[in-house]
Order: sequence, then structure tokens, then C-alpha cells
Amino acid sequence: MNDMEKLLSASLSRSVERAPTAPSDLLHRVDATRRRRRRGTAAAGAAAVALVTVAGFVATGAISHARPAPAPASGTAKVEPIRKVWPGAVHTAPRALPNGRPYTAERFLDKDTVLVRTLRDGHADRSDGLWAYHLDTRRAERLVAVQVPKGTVVSWSFTALGEGQLVWWTLRKDGERRVVDIWAAPEKGGAQRRVTSFEGRPGRAEIGNLAVVEGKVVWSMFWDGGLFQVPLSGGRPSKVEGSAGRHLLRWPWAASFQHPRRKKDLQTPPFGDLLNVLTGERRGVSLPVDDPRLPWNCVVTWCVRGDRAATRDGSRERELPGFTHDLPALDRFVTVAMAEGARPKGVALVDLATGKAGDLGIRPVGNEMAAPTLDYRAPGLFAYELGGKQILVNLTVAGR
Repeated sequence: MNDMEKLLSASLSRSVERAPTAPSDLLHRVDATRRRRRRGTAAAGAAAVALVTVAGFVATGAISHARPAPAPASGTAKVEPIRKVWPGAVHTAPRALPNGRPYTAERFLDKDTVLVRTLRDGHADRSDGLWAYHLDTRRAERLVAVQVPKGTVVSWSFTALGEGQLVWWTLRKDGERRVVDIWAAPEKGGAQRRVTSFEGRPGRAEIGNLAVVEGKVVWSMFWDGGLFQVPLSGGRPSKVEGSAGRHLLRWPWAASFQHPRRKKDLQTPPFGDLLNVLTGERRGVSLPVDDPRLPWNCVVTWCVRGDRAATRDGSRERELPGFTHDLPALDRFVTVAMAEGARPKGVALVDLATGKAGDLGIRPVGNEMAAPTLDYRAPGLFAYELGGKQILVNLTVAGR
């Protein structure tokens, strides 16, 4: 479990003290499943999911919290089928490419083309291709024949795109050393090249978030924070001044990460202290801490807490039609698990900026429901499975 998951687990699970108790081994079972999936034993293309169960609680990754029936939504539009809410943003695609290979959808290259990744032997750290998959013609072309270095033990979560280049990273073992390599290849297709390499601390060398801006690759380290940069053309990394300990949310905004190791820390939003590393502008959080056991979790504009959302300055607030543990993607989208009494009911995608809410069509099977999760770092694409197909939602289009 990483620090961010521990934070969400610590903050959201506080509410379990006031409600029905979940099975004693639930967190162990769910977290073990997540670790097995991260090691690459799951098939490529499988969406990250949370398990929603009956008995009055929701299990989400390593998070468990009591969940009474939600109050009627206030400030959120009526939940309607997602295709009705965002008709031009929702696409259906097969789970495999025309050559039969499963894939993971990463981002939209244009309104009809998706960048997808394939894995060798279904192993998460053996990527072998980045492809352009055309939704209108069902045609796929390999853009990059990805080659991962020998000894690779961790791979990137999302491929960055900027200035005509696809950019990603890998982490490999080199004896006792841990080496991070950053790679780039032309967006239209071509050979990959190494942009830079650097040694990281053993056990703490992973990149958390990465972007391409103004001719540079910029990133923050997952565990220790701190922003770094290197010319896209190649070179040696350098630190971004004033960014020590901060995590990149959306360039140029970076936030400090406060893990609640002490009870008083629970009153501080984990990404509450926000800094624009270009201008020096600082933003805090002006939201009431009416329950110090359940702090707000914030990105650049929006903060979420259970079934509520609000802007950092408190000027706007929404009650959600279900419970979320997502940090908002594109600074506005979250998924919520809806319930009917103590039973799971469905999953909705909510746009915090407009209040629109689209029902994904997922329903419980027996007493359980697999609910897809949305990573705040996702570059504008939300994918989930329904009826043996992949549903791909273009969040950029939905946000227009």
C-alpha cells in the first residue's frame, strides 16, 4: 500500500467507528488482491476496480467505511445514463485489438483515436507496444515497439504527451542500484529514445506524476516528492526551485503531502498546501473541519470528502449521489458508488464543475458490485468494462 492509499484509508475509514462493522479480514483480502494485480498477474486492459458489498459498507481498494443510505443529492443533476449525459464522449470498444491482443487504453489522441498499450505475457512491467487504435474503423497501428530495459521492476501508469512526443518512464534494478529511465518517441510513430537516467533511493525511486511542458519533461517522485525537470531533447535532471517535498498535481501546481501520522494531522488536508512553482502563488483550503477524523482530499480546485465536494475556497459545494474516494481527475471528475439502503445500487461519473452525473450501467451481481476507480492523474480517459466490452469515456469532451 502506498502513502496516498494509506492516507485515504486512514481518513475515510474514520467513519467506521460510528456504523456497522465490516468483516475483520476485509482490508487484508482487498489489499492482497490489489498487490497481485499490480505485479502484473491480471490481464492487460483490466480496469482498476473497487469492490462494493452489502452489509452497509463499501470496500474500495484498501479503504473500508460505513455507508448509510445517502441523502438526496443537492446541487447535482439527476443521475441519467452516461450516453445521454455526454453523448459525444462515450465510446464502446472490444477488449482486444484486431490481432487478438488485449490492451490498456491510456489516452485519446483525437476524438476517434486512442493510445493503447500492450504487454508481453500480460506482465505489467513488460510493455512491448504503444498503438493508435481507431474507434471508427476498428483499425490499430503500432506507433512504438516499446523495449523495456533488463531488470525493469516498475513501469509507468500513464503515457504523457506533449510537443509531438510520447513520454514514459521505467525503473530497473542494476545490482544494488535503482535506476529510473525516462523515454520518448514521436507521437506519429517511431523508435524510442532515452531522454535521461538517474539513480533513485532503493524502495523509493518511483515517479509519481510526469508531464511534458515548454520543451521539458517535468515530474515528481512518488514517495519523497520534489519536482525535477530535464530538456525533452535530453540531458541531466535538475531540481525545480522551491519544490522540495511537493507532488505534481497539474503543472505548474504542486502540493505538499501530509500523512496523518498523528491525530492532529487529520485536521490538515493532505494536499492542502498548494504552490505554483512558476509564480510562487500559494493556495490553502478554506473549508470547515467539522469532523477532524475525515479530512478533505484536494486537487487544484476541488476537494472531496465522502459524499461531498467543495472548492478549496469554499465558494461552491456539492452533495454527491454516492460515496467517492477518488481525487478528481482533470480537476473535476470523480466516480461515486451509489447505494439503496444498505445495498449497492450502481456507479456514476460526476462532473463537479457542472453537477452532471452519468450512470455507468454497472449493477450488483448478487451481493457485490465491481466499481471502476478513476485515478486523478488519468490524462482525460476513463475506461471500464460492461457486458464484455470496454467503455471509453473522453473526459476532455465531456468537460466542454
